Amino acid sequence: MVTSPRHWLLGPAYYAQRQPLRWIPEWIRRHGDIFRIVSPLGQATVVATPKLARQVLVERYARYQRKSISYTVLRILMGNGLVTSEGEFWRGQRKLVQPAFHRKRLDQLFAMMVERVTGVLPRLAQAAQAGEAIDFAPLLSQLTLDIISRAMFSSDVQGAAAGVSEYIARLNEYALRMIRRPWLFLLPRRFPTPFNYVLFRSLKSLNATVNGIIQSRRRERHGHDDLLSMLLSACEEETGRAMTDAQLRDEVMTIFVAGHETTANAMAWLLYLVTQHPEVEQRLVAEIDAHWTANLTMEGLGAFPYVRQVIDESLRVYPTIWSIGRSCTADDELAGYKIPAGMNLLVPIFHFHWNERLWPEPHRFDPSRFSPERRPSPDAMTYFPFGAGPRSCIGNHFALQELTIMTILFFRHFQFRLKEGFAVEPDPLITLRPRHGMPMTVAARNDRRRQTVASNIPVSATT
Repeated sequence: MVTSPRHWLLGPAYYAQRQPLRWIPEWIRRHGDIFRIVSPLGQATVVATPKLARQVLVERYARYQRKSISYTVLRILMGNGLVTSEGEFWRGQRKLVQPAFHRKRLDQLFAMMVERVTGVLPRLAQAAQAGEAIDFAPLLSQLTLDIISRAMFSSDVQGAAAGVSEYIARLNEYALRMIRRPWLFLLPRRFPTPFNYVLFRSLKSLNATVNGIIQSRRRERHGHDDLLSMLLSACEEETGRAMTDAQLRDEVMTIFVAGHETTANAMAWLLYLVTQHPEVEQRLVAEIDAHWTANLTMEGLGAFPYVRQVIDESLRVYPTIWSIGRSCTADDELAGYKIPAGMNLLVPIFHFHWNERLWPEPHRFDPSRFSPERRPSPDAMTYFPFGAGPRSCIGNHFALQELTIMTILFFRHFQFRLKEGFAVEPDPLITLRPRHGMPMTVAARNDRRRQTVASNIPVSATT
């Protein structure tokens, strides 16, 4: 049993919520690979070995398929979508949504992703000429929202998509405030506070916008080739059941929220790590220059294996999905430890990625860990940045494709440096984000073997 440190009211749970990256590894060191955190608001059991994680997430999935209480905040944004739903309803929804993220579908979205990332390059070129620092946290968040907007709604409804993005940003701030102040869970959401009023208005406006798009698409079923059209046409093979408007709204919101926040933060961490390791930057840029073609294609990504290694290693050092919460549905036993029904469990992904028993020098950024001869097996449960088991992230290939395109295009044209004097601090909220942003200076790369940055940016991308 964890006994220290203790908050006067919430006990050790206060520290688990405020500083999990510090205290959870310390408690694992003190108390072993399975222990329980107790507070007046509930209990949670932490599991910290690959064997235990595999039992919870894979082998005994049916017994741990329910999401933990920590997902309450996400339900405010996502409703009963793939991330938050459970049981048979979740299984049915997963089957309906899966085709929208098929590899062939990603091939069709590739050109759009390249176009949207290319569209950011003029902004970076301007910053390079002005010598100003850019906070990449909001820039990348807007870029990934733009990409998911176009993937979801097509470019013909960008006004509505921009509205959705604005409301999501407001609701994200609400969720972050709830996480930082867990006692707010004790107040009803309709309690008349200014904060709840903003939440209510944002949700109302968001639902009106998304539902309006859904109704419009139901009337015009043809002429669109996007994720929403695929969701509208999806139906169960056995019953022919299609999604209701409420289910569509929840899945649209889930894809929007989960489809941009994690990728934006992952790219911010990648930029930071590469800037701190010149030898990695040198090898990365050399590979990009050696295999660069003016027309980046899906098939051509195979020529950039080190790019993928850099992405995988950055996701290991800073896993944006930093933990997984589950709730036990029936009495169980793990490593001789009784787990009663209803017990919340925490699988701290960051601990597995930082564990010196699983990785040599775990805090060293070394992309060669993911070379073909060294890449860990998925079954090892030592590296799972997108989760594991049946509920692993459905959009992992979408995110990896975005990250690959951004890495190639950004480092082809620019050199990045962390703003002088700025201290980077991880903030483990809904995702692992940089607490105070990621301000960087940008410089155009000087390479006489090719044209200048400005002449490489298509005019169409700036309009």
